[in-house]
Order: sequence, then C-alpha cells, then structure tokens
Amino acid sequence: MRRFAILAAVAALAMTVFVPAAVAEEDTFDLTVNHKINGVPLGLDRALPVDVYVNDVLTIPNFEFGETVETSLPGGTYSVKVNLAGTDTTVLSLGATDIPAGVDVTITAKRTGA
Repeated sequence: MRRFAILAAVAALAMTVFVPAAVAEEDTFDLTVNHKINGVPLGLDRALPVDVYVNDVLTIPNFEFGETVETSLPGGTYSVKVNLAGTDTTVLSLGATDIPAGVDVTITAKRTGA
C-alpha cells in the first residue's frame, strides 16, 4: 500500500485543471508530473493507471506508467484524491494543500527498493 501511496502522492499533484484566460501568468505555478511506476513488480497491470480527482472533480483519468502531465495552474488551495483507475479504491487523499504562484513544481513517481 505504501508504494501505491507514493505513486498517488505524485499523481495527486498532477492537477490538470484549466487555467482561466483571465488569470495572469504571474498568478500561476508550473507543474510537471511523471508517472514512472511500472505495476508489474507489484503484481498489477504494467500501466498502473490511476484516476486523479481535484476538488472532487475527475481531473486526470487513467494516468498511466510512462506518461507526463505538464500544466500551469493558478496558485491556490487544492484537495486531491487518487483512486486506482475505474474503482472506488482510494490510494491517497490529500486535504487542502496550498501551492503558491510563481514556483515550478516537478514530481516524479518512481519505485525504490524491493
């Protein structure tokens, strides 16, 4: 379950929501998320797909091994939940998380150890 939590923590920050056109560049942060966990060593599908919900909205469906998400988002507070794709199995839930504008965030989910 810890390995799922690591993947989920990374995927959870991949909040691909659309930035309203009215939001100025200086009010946003840049986010890059890389999914680098192959599910086979965990006895699961190689793709290890997850569904990411941001503020209770399905935002990244079927985020899979090998994919990268890049986006700019308005600085603000986000709540995130990550489920194994197509299920109600939550592998991570993050309460209100503040991310300020003007930062670059890069997250890579990868498996370490046995």
